[in-house]
Amino acid sequence: MDAASYVLSVAPAFMAYYLTSLGQGFFEKSGVLNLSIDGVFVLGIAVAYAASIYSCSPWVGLAAAVLTAVIFGILLTYVTTKFPVSHGAVGLSIMFLGYGLAGLVGVAARNTYNEMVVSGIYPQFTLPVTPIAKVLMFAIPAGLGILLYLLEVRTKLGAAVRAVGEDPHAATSLGIDVLRVRLIAAALGYSLIGAGSAGFLTWVATWSEGTGINHGWIAYAVSLAAGRHPLLTVGTAGAFAILATYMYTLQAAYNLSPEIAKMIPFIVAIGAMVTFMSTPLRKKLAPPQSLGKRFFKEERTV
Repeated sequence: MDAASYVLSVAPAFMAYYLTSLGQGFFEKSGVLNLSIDGVFVLGIAVAYAASIYSCSPWVGLAAAVLTAVIFGILLTYVTTKFPVSHGAVGLSIMFLGYGLAGLVGVAARNTYNEMVVSGIYPQFTLPVTPIAKVLMFAIPAGLGILLYLLEVRTKLGAAVRAVGEDPHAATSLGIDVLRVRLIAAALGYSLIGAGSAGFLTWVATWSEGTGINHGWIAYAVSLAAGRHPLLTVGTAGAFAILATYMYTLQAAYNLSPEIAKMIPFIVAIGAMVTFMSTPLRKKLAPPQSLGKRFFKEERTV
């Protein structure tokens, strides 16, 4: 396999990790702690698989995964902003809900797929993986990252998202509707997470119970290791995509046990985040001040 083939083989994993971490980083800049990411990511994979089989179109699967992710992102945002409840509790509840729903949706779709195969019908449930398609898997996410960066630093919406993330009470005093801004951030961020889940299905090219579990957390680490910066995330997403794509090659080369091989991405994730925290970027790209904090529309008095 030549150098170009090696590079292109990483494209589906890069698309999955980069889009998911890109959406994760943007969403959390609005101040909502996103602990539901792994469950929604796993559900998005199952929904993309199911919708593609029922429609015989992976593009319908992509759209369905995006829509599903946005619905859950809006749910998380509405509950944590409208009501002063714990971001962590709501996020983890949605995560486990996503795991359960993924099993229900995916198993039913797999049974349908098996029936269709018996009938001689082979529905395509992954996005195209031709050389040109793989080039686009690099180019389109990178282009979206640039657009998202410009949205953050050059538009009123980007300024509003950063304002509500830093201090929602101050933003409110300036006339910013915190809930509306966070809902918009959720729609944009979670649409990318949903697209990333469809990209993950294309990478693994199969579905079974539990497909994608913990990879949402890998994308979370990818985002944190780049300080949630849309452009810097290209590098961390690329590094993890290479690691994920060639993990089994690494396992075979060093005769590692399967248990150790499965731990490698998480060990590297911890190392990447620690490395980031040891650089000056940790102050320049610090998380929003209000991240994960309960928002009371009216300040409480004692």
